[in-house]
Amino acid sequence: MPVKTKTTTKAKRSKKKKPAVRAATKKARRSKTRAAKKIPKKAAAKTSPAKKTPKHHKLGKRKPARTSVKKVAAKTPKEKTAWRISPEISQSVVDVNIWKKGDLKIEHLKVYRSGWIIVDQLPDMSGYNPDEGVNIFDEFEFEEHQLLDGSEETSFFPKELPSEECERLMALSEAELVDEGWTIESATRFSGPLVVEEV
Repeated sequence: MPVKTKTTTKAKRSKKKKPAVRAATKKARRSKTRAAKKIPKKAAAKTSPAKKTPKHHKLGKRKPARTSVKKVAAKTPKEKTAWRISPEISQSVVDVNIWKKGDLKIEHLKVYRSGWIIVDQLPDMSGYNPDEGVNIFDEFEFEEHQLLDGSEETSFFPKELPSEECERLMALSEAELVDEGWTIESATRFSGPLVVEEV
């Protein structure tokens, strides 16, 4: 029995031993496949951080935008300059309504104690004649005006119209005069010396 056990152990040991050539070729194959598998991983590991780092540095260099003083100053609106024009003498504002029908003409005048207009640009008053006055709606461009304390009202009729017809026409409203074929021309006149002051 002791002899049999020795032979079996030797046989087992001899089975475990492999030829040197085969072991070397298997190791070489394994190292090549491992190396081939590891190269893309290393390459991917090297390239991915390199792509991310420039983006990170660019974001880090950004600074918050500064608000410039010039832009803020440009947004503030400029104050507009305006001038008020008014007659210097009282009762120098006249509202004139001229009704016309064919050759007939009726003038209706209403005198105001005072009045004024506000203009955006300083007008050239070099050609102004105080005796003739000026029609403010023809000569000036304005958005705001006021006539104060209307007092006297006077009407001038043509001589060829009888007094009864004049009274009848005076009693008619503007719409009724238009229905009868009369047309109107309106003007507001400043006369005498004018005062121009900045407001």
